[in-house]
Amino acid sequence: MKFRILRNLDAHLIKERVPTQYKNLAVSCESELRSKCTLITFPHDNRDVVRSGLVGKALKCLGTLTDPQLVVLGGCFSIEAINILHAKKAIFLSLSDRYRTDTFDNGF
Repeated sequence: MKFRILRNLDAHLIKERVPTQYKNLAVSCESELRSKCTLITFPHDNRDVVRSGLVGKALKCLGTLTDPQLVVLGGCFSIEAINILHAKKAIFLSLSDRYRTDTFDNGF
């Protein structure tokens, strides 16, 4: 899976649209969400590094945001990807606390 975009979601439904291991994170950020959100789900295994190139493709596919809020879910976002998504004021759902770069070799 490269990414999946769900647009125009009611904020209270985010927790129902994420993988099981992310449900607690979704519930914990629920108070930060506005009424409508867009959810982008990237590869979400803890070892998957979501690089800026994939984030750029997803944002290009998304086009202009019609929803006021962007929520992104992924295994481990690269620093470059984080910077791009911070510029969009995205809310992150990630189980990883590691920091990688786009040049990190994902061969565990």
